Amino acid sequence: RTLLGLPADKVRVVQTETGGGFGGKEEYPSILAGHASLLALKAGRPVKLVYDRSEDMLATTKRHPAVIRHRSGVTRDGRLTALAIDVLLDGGAYTTLSPVVLSRGVIHACGPYRCDHVRVTGRVVMTNTPPNGAFRGFGAPQTQFAMEVQMERIAETLGIDPVRVREVNALRAGDTTATGQRIGRDGSAIRVLREAVRRTDFRRRRRALAGTNRGLGLALFLHGAGFTGSGEVRLASKASLELTNSGARIRVANTEIGQGARTTLAQIVADALGLPIDAVEVSQPDTARVPDSGPTVASRTCMVVGGILKQCARDMKRQLAGMTPREYLRRHGPLIVTRQYEPPPGISFDEETYRGDAYATFAWACDVAEVEFDPVTYEVRPVKMTAVQEFGRPINPVLAAGQIEGGTAQALGYALLEEVVMRDGQMANAQLTNYLVPTTRDTPPIDVVMIENRYRHGPFGAKGLGELPFDGAAPAIVNAMRHLGIDIRDLPATPERVMEAVDRAGSVGSG
Repeated sequence: RTLLGLPADKVRVVQTETGGGFGGKEEYPSILAGHASLLALKAGRPVKLVYDRSEDMLATTKRHPAVIRHRSGVTRDGRLTALAIDVLLDGGAYTTLSPVVLSRGVIHACGPYRCDHVRVTGRVVMTNTPPNGAFRGFGAPQTQFAMEVQMERIAETLGIDPVRVREVNALRAGDTTATGQRIGRDGSAIRVLREAVRRTDFRRRRRALAGTNRGLGLALFLHGAGFTGSGEVRLASKASLELTNSGARIRVANTEIGQGARTTLAQIVADALGLPIDAVEVSQPDTARVPDSGPTVASRTCMVVGGILKQCARDMKRQLAGMTPREYLRRHGPLIVTRQYEPPPGISFDEETYRGDAYATFAWACDVAEVEFDPVTYEVRPVKMTAVQEFGRPINPVLAAGQIEGGTAQALGYALLEEVVMRDGQMANAQLTNYLVPTTRDTPPIDVVMIENRYRHGPFGAKGLGELPFDGAAPAIVNAMRHLGIDIRDLPATPERVMEAVDRAGSVGSG
């Protein structure tokens, strides 16, 4: 509207199903739409604007490159006493979403651990490259990677079992995070850690790999669901539910980007109304027809928007008072129920001091990676991944498992393959021939384990899931490499970087 100088009622956005987003379609839609709109106004004809693969890679935002430094105070038994963490992000040429990526990054910098004395300093610098912005995890993968690699170094330096050093420091119910947020019964760090260790027989397997070219590592991590701080309150998302002859129609602005949002939201409404799922329709997002329920980002759609829709459905069910939808419409006429997001009671966050409840809740996970090192090519190949994840109650276990498998596979690229090479301010490898992404041949079997710990303020106990699976695979893989004596501190762990690490170490092999 600002670009075209038009009133709100003269601009209409109809959102189609766009395919995978992962943050890449969050930053620039208004710019692309603005260009197309200007051309359409000038030409008086419909305009379709398409970026080919190379243009998309050259022009759109990427994950923020990060330099993270840790200094840790620990007791001899591995208990954290102090954490000093410096986070530096490369924002590229323009601001974009850098401030909020940094915000989430610094809040997640301590991982799922308690420590009484914490100082986290975060900065974003501008550079002469295309701007960086949203990417699945939104700052948390960078900072939690550093924290988990540091925890492995602490365990190794002190001669402590890596599981034990995490057990003694993991957040438990009643503990507080660095922002002062109190962990409730929905905290599951210890549960996911112990299940991952049991599932993989972690300690015995590490001993069995001694002297081989295979290593085993793990990573414990968390992810805050929804917008940081008071973001959800400021957004004030709304959702509507319309009664139809056969059931109900959902009206929300959230987009299907492959995560199964349409199915999940329909399940929530159907269960709340006591109807079969095929009696619930989902309207196409259209600014002329649906309320503003906020963007499809930040692991919020199921928990936040699904929660609002559940309120709508319960209200509608009360008004139906046992009547069928057709009977109600015949007697009373149209019925549309609209509700607005309300934060859980007792949730507050001070944006100035960064104190309080940074997120309504956290999801928790532990990944275990077994890798194999090739001493000839210096390639590291994941042999098996185990992903134990707690995100409340899975509304649709099949879709949830797909999210976990997909996020874990995507993170393999972050760990081992995907490197953006900048030269003279632009991406030098903007083709899929020299920018490598994981294929099915690169992806090992992934054992997905979902632990249920219902969140009482989520729809039927659900939390957000979308970003959690990405956060842990890279540190688990790098810690497995450390088990082999390969010390990696830069991602991705390409064969060239692995060769340099092996040369520094002198020899490798599981200890």
